[in-house]
Amino acid sequence: MPKFQRKSSPRSVDKSGSVDAALSFTSIGNGKKNFVDKMGAKEKLADRKNNAYLSPSAKHEVMSDHLPNEATEPSTSMCTSPANCTTPVNSASPVCIGREPISALKDSRKRRDLANVRVLFSHHLDENTIKQQKKIVDRLRVSIASSITDATHFITDKFVRTRNMLEAIASGKPVVTHLWLENVGRANYYIDEQKYILRDTKKEKELGFNMPVSLAHARQLPLLRGRRVFITPSIKPGKDIISNLIKTVCGQAVERVGRSTLKDDVVPEDLLVLSCEEDYEVCVPFLEKGAAIYSSELLLNGIVTQKLEYEAVDDMDPAPEG
Repeated sequence: MPKFQRKSSPRSVDKSGSVDAALSFTSIGNGKKNFVDKMGAKEKLADRKNNAYLSPSAKHEVMSDHLPNEATEPSTSMCTSPANCTTPVNSASPVCIGREPISALKDSRKRRDLANVRVLFSHHLDENTIKQQKKIVDRLRVSIASSITDATHFITDKFVRTRNMLEAIASGKPVVTHLWLENVGRANYYIDEQKYILRDTKKEKELGFNMPVSLAHARQLPLLRGRRVFITPSIKPGKDIISNLIKTVCGQAVERVGRSTLKDDVVPEDLLVLSCEEDYEVCVPFLEKGAAIYSSELLLNGIVTQKLEYEAVDDMDPAPEG
């Protein structure tokens, strides 16, 4: 109706690599010690001067490559490095096979993120644009939604107060230009949509709203949360459309109001009445109680601006479909 998103850290590989280096160095140090034990006291003293005996802190500062080859012995550690790993590649740990598993996890996450995307195209998009967008959707295996309810993103290049536009804003779902999906197609993974939120400067100025602000407000504080809205049969642009929009902004649409609701000649504060001139007779009981009756514009324009402007609601024609 109208008027209206885990990766295995590379650090794990770096960390394990440093562990291998530390283990190898310890083994080297032990070999050196055995070699020194066989030497005289004078040679021991010389070795001390050459840092043969290293303090614990020195072990973390010196690379094992700096020690004599004859003083080293193969590491007997159970931890194998990529160089001496004998485990079959398919069952080797991430340490043995380098960064490939991490890359695979990244790709998997990217695919998973895109798998959750369901786009809905505006009927007001250019035909060629839609054609190109659908090619990207097919290649990325992204789903095309049949309604805003099922969609995660609404794609359009201009602001038109349609049912889909209103429902998208009301639910706080990203309203993006076709450039978002185009760039996702180039990158082959999910891209944050905030830079691609639709900005129609002319319409925003005319209606007094800011699209990013309206979307954020709709997500954080739904327009009609905790309120009941009585709608009359002939309300424009249609009872079903208005009813659905009310639900989308977390209100409760009611089509009948019992006598108990109007007892003591008082209209409940949480009750909002939306009607039209054709349903004047239906509104009489509420008027007699002093209730204010509003047109659907209060809701339709309110969804766009995310404000209920009781005193000044601009008259707008019923929104077109799409």
